Amino acid sequence: MSLAELNQKLILLEKSEDLDGYIAACQENSANARARSLCQYTPWNDQSLAIECKRSAPLLRRNVEVVIMTPSAEGGMPHTRAPNVICLPAYWPKDQLEETLRHELVHISQRQNPREWEKRLATEGWVPASEVELPTAWLNRCRINPDTYDARFWAWKGRYVPMPIFEREDKPSLHQIVVRWWDKEEERLSSTAPDSFIKKYGTLTSSKMEHPYELYAYHELK
Repeated sequence: MSLAELNQKLILLEKSEDLDGYIAACQENSANARARSLCQYTPWNDQSLAIECKRSAPLLRRNVEVVIMTPSAEGGMPHTRAPNVICLPAYWPKDQLEETLRHELVHISQRQNPREWEKRLATEGWVPASEVELPTAWLNRCRINPDTYDARFWAWKGRYVPMPIFEREDKPSLHQIVVRWWDKEEERLSSTAPDSFIKKYGTLTSSKMEHPYELYAYHELK
């Protein structure tokens, strides 16, 4: 890849940061900054996988950009950035590529159509929740997710807010979180999902349960 082409990818990420402020938010939060201390967040020098992705019909129809990142970026996890950028870590397995792109395209839709998704989630029982409604001590221990940062918290049945909390406060890791539920009415944190949530969605992994955007991004793969 030429230097000019690599610079184009850098410009894409700079524009994304101007729009979503995601990296700045991670740097300003102690737990999130420490969890990413060994992560290098820059485009990879080989963008051939991005070219392959761009040949995908859904990507072309939706005018989505693809950037291949360093293997350690965001802990090696695929993600999206504003307004239409899919970031994939270098060496991402090709046999997982189609499923991963489908997942990330749902997040692109959520970014670009927030009002439509708010209406959809409302029919399921989700309403937006404000950070000021949450206890600061636990809020500061929540992992920031680039795919959900624009609409960070939601309350199930208007009451129960899932919070993706780093397992270890002393040594936070992007890959080690637990979902705890803040009960807005009783003002207490629970380690178990509400019965009504389990009845609706079943028992889920933390990655699916942490946010309704993730819940539906995984659901679309079925």
